[in-house]
Amino acid sequence: MAQTHPLTMPETVEAEAAELRAEIQRMADMVSGVVRQTAIDGINTAMSVAAGGAKTAPKDAHRVALQILDRAEIMQGEIDRFLSIAARSAA
Repeated sequence: MAQTHPLTMPETVEAEAAELRAEIQRMADMVSGVVRQTAIDGINTAMSVAAGGAKTAPKDAHRVALQILDRAEIMQGEIDRFLSIAARSAA
């Protein structure tokens, strides 16, 4: 026996798409906040390392900076992914 599926009204589909876009935007905003906070924490760490005066301070600060860049690249990839999904759902 064939089951019938109720038709979705266009208004409902549009509302669901708008809700999805809003959720994706919230996720992208959250990821952006994490990136900002990670950068601030990393800069503080690098400054503390440099202020410590150890002979290895330049290398240690450089290592911290590279870790920040690695994290930022990962987060940027997530932001790009969220925004591309949002753009597709807007179309």
